[in-house]
Formats: sequence, C-alpha cells, structure tokens
Amino acid sequence: MNNSIPAGYENELSDYQSVITDNWCGETIAWGFKIIRHLGDERFHQLRKYGQLECLNVGHWVLITKILTYKEAEEKYGAITEEEYGPRGGWKSTTFGSKKFVSKLMKPEK
Repeated sequence: MNNSIPAGYENELSDYQSVITDNWCGETIAWGFKIIRHLGDERFHQLRKYGQLECLNVGHWVLITKILTYKEAEEKYGAITEEEYGPRGGWKSTTFGSKKFVSKLMKPEK
C-alpha cells in the first residue's frame, strides 16, 4: 500500500484517504487519492502506473492504491457467511460475518 502522493502530482491529488465505500454496508473498500485538478490526457493516463483510476460520477475521478482484500475482510468482519449470485450466475454480493458487500470492487477474483 502506498499512501504517498506520486511525485509530480502534489498539486493535482488530494491527501491519501478513503475514496470508495460499499453502498450496502457503508464500509471503506478502497483508499487512494481524489483527483482535484485537471491533468490533461497524458498526465491522467500516466497515473495508471500508480494504481487504478475510477470514475465515481461524471467528472469526479480517484486514483485507487489499495483495495480491501478478501483476507482483510475476513479478519475484520468474519468468515464468508453468504455469497449471492443472480439467475444467470453473475455475482451479486458477498457477506463477511454480518457485513454484506455489493461493490464490484469486492467481486471474487476468477
């Protein structure tokens, strides 16, 4: 986990912080930096070498440098008690202990 602002981006990124919470349980699932100033296409795309770029809503982007892992979720909330899949087999949610997560960032890896 890197919580230092990437060199050269000090004026365009926020301090390291929680950037995404799960919409169902309200727990933080991703940490990183909010993009607070326009970067231009080239500098924006260069940020990919530091983490994952995610659009939260129109015009509001974040650089994710840490995502909650299944192991961390199990340690914090308890073992998986339920996994929910739709009628065609698509993932819908995973519950750790009593905390249900529905964010696509918490989808099991293949």
